Amino acid sequence: MKFNKSAAEALFHKHFIISENTENNQNVEEVKYVLPKPECMFREEPWQKDSLQTLKNELNDVKSRLNNFTLDEWQQHTYQMNQAGDVLNDIKKHIQPEFITQAWCKFYEIVCNFSLVPLNKIQEINEENICSFSSVHLCEAPGAFVVALNHWLKLNAPSVKWDWIASTLNPYCEGNPYSQMIDDDRFIRHTLMHWYFGADNTGNIMDLQNLDALVERSKTISQGPIMLITADGSIDCTDMPDEQENAVVHLHFCEIVTCMHLLEKGGNFLLKVFTLFEHQSVCLMYLLACAFQKVIATKPATSRAGNSEMYIVCTNFNGRDYIEPYLNVLRCHYDACPTQATFGCNVIPDYFMRKIEDCARFFKRHQCKVIEDNINAFHSETYDNLLFKLKHFKRKISDMYLKRYKLAKIDLGDQIIGRDIIERNTKYIMSRKLRYDSYNERCRKQDSTLQERLQQIWSKASDIEILIESPYIYNLRTLPKTLEIQTGKTFHGIYNSRFCEAKILQILNEVNHIIQDTHSVTHFPSTKVVETCIHPIDQHYNILSFQFIHVYDSHQIIAKVCDCVEKLQIEQTLVLIDYPLLTQLSVSLLYILGNSFERIITEIHADKSYHIILKTYRRDEKVLNYLRTILAASYDALSKNMTIWSIIPMMILYEWDQYPIIMQLNHFAIKLHTFRVLDTLSKT
Repeated sequence: MKFNKSAAEALFHKHFIISENTENNQNVEEVKYVLPKPECMFREEPWQKDSLQTLKNELNDVKSRLNNFTLDEWQQHTYQMNQAGDVLNDIKKHIQPEFITQAWCKFYEIVCNFSLVPLNKIQEINEENICSFSSVHLCEAPGAFVVALNHWLKLNAPSVKWDWIASTLNPYCEGNPYSQMIDDDRFIRHTLMHWYFGADNTGNIMDLQNLDALVERSKTISQGPIMLITADGSIDCTDMPDEQENAVVHLHFCEIVTCMHLLEKGGNFLLKVFTLFEHQSVCLMYLLACAFQKVIATKPATSRAGNSEMYIVCTNFNGRDYIEPYLNVLRCHYDACPTQATFGCNVIPDYFMRKIEDCARFFKRHQCKVIEDNINAFHSETYDNLLFKLKHFKRKISDMYLKRYKLAKIDLGDQIIGRDIIERNTKYIMSRKLRYDSYNERCRKQDSTLQERLQQIWSKASDIEILIESPYIYNLRTLPKTLEIQTGKTFHGIYNSRFCEAKILQILNEVNHIIQDTHSVTHFPSTKVVETCIHPIDQHYNILSFQFIHVYDSHQIIAKVCDCVEKLQIEQTLVLIDYPLLTQLSVSLLYILGNSFERIITEIHADKSYHIILKTYRRDEKVLNYLRTILAASYDALSKNMTIWSIIPMMILYEWDQYPIIMQLNHFAIKLHTFRVLDTLSKT
């Protein structure tokens, strides 16, 4: 493939100006956009523009040609075909930023192209010789925008003082599903003081209480006014690729309303969106066009060209005084997606509507061409030769990126926490690739019979490898100096865990769904197994048996453990049968509890699951006081309709020697539990 400079330049110029309310604007058609009176909002029925729906259908027709591709094969193919595919690795090799991801590359590109940091406004607001500002980053996990912004500031505005707050779905909330969150916490765990997860600790920005709590938290920022807000949120739309925009539009609404509560006059806003075909999106774009002096849609070169992702760059906010009259009506529709249109179709000027149509057509054309080119390449008889020719083009694109944005290394002391620290934590990243089949295959599975569902789960559970010795004896660790009790919203299902591979936890949840669907009653371990375990044990042993069931109750676990320990006699041995180890709380309780015993032994029983044997109790007043404090905190949380999530920092548990053993125990228990349940259900 001969290098085509114009094609390369076009890759870096996928921008579209949606609105420009500036004095220099010479377009006589584009008047200054004005919001209607607040009482006129959310009064009209939902509406459609035929021209936009035509574009949506044309795009979906092209996307539907991908329905028979499995996700892994298509992603591997598009990775190879990605013209900007070498950029990330070259930045990692030559620039060595502390935390490099695709999101880092996209943000750095945007911050360079659009002066996203409003340095002129920051200088106007700040006192002479002092230049500082703050930023807020919504839906920010794993933190790449923050790290990229720091890198840009150190190279382009080193004298500016900067502080930041980030919010995202809490990766430490076991009630947050993997499908809705990024669970990579390598950066988050070292910068927790900058992260805020709201009033209920879930990090759900679509909850009004969490918005108000974030507004209060933002008042504690140490540096200057909030002059930049980014929102990189999305929702997993793998199973509804034709309705991605409708699935995410209320999240975008909440991100925009949050921005308008926080941003200082003259500040900038960056919002990730997808297509602009529906009335909700058109209305949100009009809201932004009225609230900001300029609104531009852009598709970074480093954004996968075949997806619908684009970013809306909004500059020079009109300020809180302008938007204040509208906040109450916007807040009324915050917790639930409104059933009426934000604005009636007649409110939006024809010229603006034509701009949106042109914008939607511009990005739809680019996306369709890339998808069609990728499909043709996939079926090409000269595929290997095509990839060979593409290598030169990718090399040139990467060189252009580094030169265009004047990328250079920054000093290690200028990094937020340090590249070496993050890279040391790579081993704790969970395997989150949960889907491998095609869209059509997933649709067919929705109509599967019970026996077919059981067989699919059985096959996946059979692949779980267990690598653990039995018995396993381990030494105890020093008690933490203080407890750090974290409470949050009550949840009864464990949908993510720091102590289990994601694909294995998914098996457990699939089993639990079948139990619920069939109204089955299961016990694991069975009453017979528990009785067998207890029978040969003498009075020096005390038994606590737990059920590996789909309903999680943190207070019950706390109360059961605390009550048992209070009654233990010196030198007694405590045996925990199927003690749950999927949550921070339960693992932390074991960590603390173990300090009252001489040693801990883990035994694997191939037909009964695992036992944790705490040998020879020695009364420790500090441990007892900790447990009493935890129990009291649990009762207090219950009175507030909350629950205890954790009692010691996750960092301590990560560094515990037994961390990999706990992972294996969970994998073993899930595998055995799955086989027992499936065996029972297959006989019914």
